[in-house]
Amino acid sequence: MKQHVLGSSNTVNCGSSRRDILKTLAVAGASAALPAAMLIAQGTKDLATPTKRGRIDVHHHMLPPFQAGGNRNWTPQVSLDAMDKFGVDVAILSTTMAPCCAVADLLYDGTAKANALARQYNEYGAKVVSDYPKRFGFLGTLPLMDPDATLKEIEYACDVLKADGVGMFSNTGEKWLGDPMFEPIFRELNRRKAVVFIHPSVAKCCRTLIPGVGTGVVEFDFDTTRTVVSLLYSGRLSQNPDVRFIINHSGAAVPTLAGRIKDELRGDPKHVAPNGAFAELTKLYYECAHATYPAPIAATTTFAPTSQLLFGTDFPIWPYETTVNLIPALKLSPELQHALDRGNAERLFPRWKAYTPIPF
Repeated sequence: MKQHVLGSSNTVNCGSSRRDILKTLAVAGASAALPAAMLIAQGTKDLATPTKRGRIDVHHHMLPPFQAGGNRNWTPQVSLDAMDKFGVDVAILSTTMAPCCAVADLLYDGTAKANALARQYNEYGAKVVSDYPKRFGFLGTLPLMDPDATLKEIEYACDVLKADGVGMFSNTGEKWLGDPMFEPIFRELNRRKAVVFIHPSVAKCCRTLIPGVGTGVVEFDFDTTRTVVSLLYSGRLSQNPDVRFIINHSGAAVPTLAGRIKDELRGDPKHVAPNGAFAELTKLYYECAHATYPAPIAATTTFAPTSQLLFGTDFPIWPYETTVNLIPALKLSPELQHALDRGNAERLFPRWKAYTPIPF
């Protein structure tokens, strides 16, 4: 049986459990005779060859063969071919809900079947990374409606499979992520200093609001915005300052509505956001998948600091062209282009910081 390659990494964005630390110390003792330079080389030598642009795609989906109705003839090679064409060095794989909301509904029904499905996704993601260790990372899938099972899956995905973080859909069984039932989950993710990627879904209440208009037109981004507001207003963002959230689609409607979100924070705003709403919202990370049109990028770059911007594509649900082809017309500065393409992702996922990027 092939060993998961990521198991040798000492840097895992899910963080380390006490058990993991003890294992690491044991391995370190066994390998103490090896020169330090050799140990470092073992962890980085396979990542040393840059591609043309070296982008890191943080919004990139896997569609396993067991995902009914949604695989679109996808294989890891399909992703690799597209990545090579568009100068993407690394893709961080996550679960998608395609066809619309179906996967989210299955994962979040609170049953043993949902727990088993999350495990199946995580095993599949780890296998892809094991097969292509230089090109893919993955985010753990969680069965959020069962908090106890979720805590176990976080431990398994992060400590055993060495996931780069975890992914969550914006609503879970008609509950948004600021709901009290998720508090112990975020407390554990905060302890681990985990990366959490939020992917849009649509609550059942809002799937047919406008006859003839698909849910992906506006409801995805509205639901993302709802869950960010839920996290802010519940105090979950300020209570878990070490969780590193990635918000999809250039922040959905968050950058545009940030002022209204701040002004409507009533009651005791210092209790839920001691440093202010803007301080909490601007520390989130914003990836640009299918949202590199001038207006959303202008809103995001005006609101969020350069350090919080990430490259994403939503491939294969959307082709690379819908994100990449629009970027040249933005005329981003070299510093901003590098931060977006790769620089900021290297801080979130430091094991991919393998070389000095080619100047733009």
